[in-house]
Amino acid sequence: MLSKSTTVVAAAVIVAGTATVSLAKNGGPPKIDIQTTCRENIGALRTVLGGEIRQDMNVCMNDERDARDQLVKNWTTYPALAKQRCVKPQEYLPGYIEWLVCIEMTRDALHARKEQSGMSAPEAGTTRRSSNRRTSAATAECPRVNYAEGSSIGDVVNC
Repeated sequence: MLSKSTTVVAAAVIVAGTATVSLAKNGGPPKIDIQTTCRENIGALRTVLGGEIRQDMNVCMNDERDARDQLVKNWTTYPALAKQRCVKPQEYLPGYIEWLVCIEMTRDALHARKEQSGMSAPEAGTTRRSSNRRTSAATAECPRVNYAEGSSIGDVVNC
């Protein structure tokens, strides 16, 4: 027989997996329990600030709903990489506001990189070099950004 904690962990994995599957199926952001997220966030703020917060449950719920509406409205226009990096329903207390901000910042960063380089966004495992060249032909372009898997920045070499 499974212990309570094992059962809870197993249920959480199933729920997280289901949310991720729903992301692929319906073509929009996965559904999350914003009531739980808001309640926990407000509780944490009260603990830190001693009860002197201006946000209440209704404000939090409205903000989360507005963010979800914006995500749904623009879902097809967001880059897949941004959605993959930012939308994590299995994370502790996921929130639409957090996802929206992350997606928009990632989208804007990818757009800026594309404009700056005059090329498309880098593929995973590739290296893109800046246009700032040193005078020596034998020296690599600097600084050099090495991208890791998933197009995240692995490291930066400042020659």
